[in-house]
Amino acid sequence: MESDDVRARLHDLERAEAAPYVDQRPSPRWFAPAFGLWFGVMAAVQDLHWSDEIDSTWRALVTVAIVIPMAALVGAYSAWHQRYHGALPRLVGPKPPEIRRVYRLYFLAFVVVAAALVGLALLVPWWVTGAVTAVVAWGFLAAYERIYERAAAAVRERLA
Repeated sequence: MESDDVRARLHDLERAEAAPYVDQRPSPRWFAPAFGLWFGVMAAVQDLHWSDEIDSTWRALVTVAIVIPMAALVGAYSAWHQRYHGALPRLVGPKPPEIRRVYRLYFLAFVVVAAALVGLALLVPWWVTGAVTAVVAWGFLAAYERIYERAAAAVRERLA
């Protein structure tokens, strides 16, 4: 009898530990395109900043004029995200094995995709870098969210 009680408590503890990873509301439809657009603009600005297409003073001014509002958008997004999702998952610490696999895949894919985009930026004009980065980031996030939701559903099913 006591062992059943201990098992039930451990199960409840595991479910509570997994909650921030599996009990999130889905992202709104606008989120992935906005994410892609943000990364596309940042990639284009960085590529423009290092190009020789315009005078260095103007490059610096354009960079600052775009990067500062983009940083403000990150702050606004962070505040919104916290309100929208509530408790956020942590990157470190215990997490369900299904989610751990998704995190590993994400970080590995991120490194590969980022390296490919940097290589592209070295070969094409800044505006191409921005457009390609926007589309790739949008698709990357959309794919990640689908994969993550499947993993979260597997955790919910296992802990039901």
